[in-house]
Amino acid sequence: MMFYLLQILCSIFVLCSVHSVILPNQNTQVISADDQLSVDTRDFDFESVSFDEEDDYQFMNEYLDTTGMDHISRAINPVDIMVILNLLGVPAILQEPLFLHTNILNKRSLLDQPIFEPDRAEFPGKWVIGTSAFARKTTRSNFTRGSDKLESWLALTQNSLISKLEDTIQRANELSPGIDIDIDKIFSLFRNMTVEERQVGFMLHCMKRWRNVTLRIMMPLYYLESNFSLTKKEQDAVARELGVLEPEEEKRFRKAHFVSDKIGLGDTRIEVDGTVLKRPSFTLRCGGLATIPTAFTWGGGFLGSLFAKPSTLPTFELEPIFNAIENPGIESEQEAIRILKDFLLDAFDRVAADLIDVPLGNNGHLGLGVYMRGKTPLSAYMNTSFAEKIKLANRISLELFIPAREKRFYINKIDEAGFGNHNFEDLDLAAENVQFLKEQAISRLFLRAFDTRIIPGVIFRWSSGMYYKGEIFGFNLGTDFWLQNKARISTISASHKTIAELDIPKVKQPVAQQSKIFGAFIFKHKTDRNTWFFSLNADASLNTKGLGQDYSIALNFESSF
Repeated sequence: MMFYLLQILCSIFVLCSVHSVILPNQNTQVISADDQLSVDTRDFDFESVSFDEEDDYQFMNEYLDTTGMDHISRAINPVDIMVILNLLGVPAILQEPLFLHTNILNKRSLLDQPIFEPDRAEFPGKWVIGTSAFARKTTRSNFTRGSDKLESWLALTQNSLISKLEDTIQRANELSPGIDIDIDKIFSLFRNMTVEERQVGFMLHCMKRWRNVTLRIMMPLYYLESNFSLTKKEQDAVARELGVLEPEEEKRFRKAHFVSDKIGLGDTRIEVDGTVLKRPSFTLRCGGLATIPTAFTWGGGFLGSLFAKPSTLPTFELEPIFNAIENPGIESEQEAIRILKDFLLDAFDRVAADLIDVPLGNNGHLGLGVYMRGKTPLSAYMNTSFAEKIKLANRISLELFIPAREKRFYINKIDEAGFGNHNFEDLDLAAENVQFLKEQAISRLFLRAFDTRIIPGVIFRWSSGMYYKGEIFGFNLGTDFWLQNKARISTISASHKTIAELDIPKVKQPVAQQSKIFGAFIFKHKTDRNTWFFSLNADASLNTKGLGQDYSIALNFESSF
């Protein structure tokens, strides 16, 4: 549905930049404290001024951090541009932030999901080999610790930005009445937008038990899809307000900009533990775990797209815009709108790359940790036939991660000193002011991705449950708590000048925590050679902070021999 919003943004952009000069009978006025300036757009001489300069930077890496501008042979006089920009209040708008945050969304690894824990407290054989066919869905992802709404990540509820945009619309209406755009209403259509995630695949696992030592290995093979999401009611509201696309056109747009998907292998988990205490009433095992970064993508872009993560700001083609001004017509105006739409879609695709194009594993981080498992027979406290078949088990773990480089998206800080040093009413400095505002507009809209050395937060996990083992059937029921503190940024692979421009605090992720309930029904079939187990496992989140709300289901097949 963002397509409709982009159409409106394109219309606003066209109105702000060309509308007042492409109509031959329209006059433009700017009123300042000292004088009143009138510009008759009928007398513009589009051939009288040309720009033939390119920025000259000492170092190539600094050049790559700047906005590329196409060479142009015709341009409007910068004085006329500044008159229009001042009239529409553009300098004030560009001093408002669009991005409140640029952090990636917190994720909980598949390897830490309770449905993949052993679904019984003990096994009859020394070997266990199996696989779990699973499906998992995150219905709403958290952008910040306390909010799963896009309005907490983008400035869709910031009154100062909304009022300045509405003031621009009002000023544009004074030039050409009939522009009916309600900024606050349009923003409200997307404030509740969130990110959904689906994972479908197989968790391969095996376990080997010696006398006092147990080795367990598991690795997922799965398909991952993430997408921006609105409820059906919200989609209908967007359609009523902004119109409806043809089904095929909407499908293509969603695939290109709203959905990201891929398939491949995830990371590998290895656990080794040994018995350190064994009593009739309690057994304690302690060990270590390692999360090996084996994840890689086999393919992607089946139902969605894989998004680029550039570190440079885009090139904005000005010549077609000037052509539409100089030679107004349907074709030239459509070309100008197409360029503006592609320009804004590029900005939105970087948001998609940040929020929904997520890796299959844990971004190449090696995890090392310790854990312990405890087991208590209920019969130690209750003398009944039912209690003899019940085991109370728990698992507590702590995992740290080795730093590694990831792509993280940044937005530039607002150049408050630059705005303070520019007098936008001084038309003698129009060329300099136009260039400054152009750079600020692009840096306000576009994220940039830089290789960043990240030190992930430590993960604490505590699971406990009740496990019933009958002759043929069994079940378990328990709770799970998962907590990860904030990741830290170590270094950024960019020049000192660029790093000084970046708004680094906005990249930092919030603390993530989640409480879940899990359970399983188990069927056992014993043969002469081995024992087969078939189980239906499920879990669901009860309470989350900084992490999405999700649920999972798995069908587990395994053999113990």
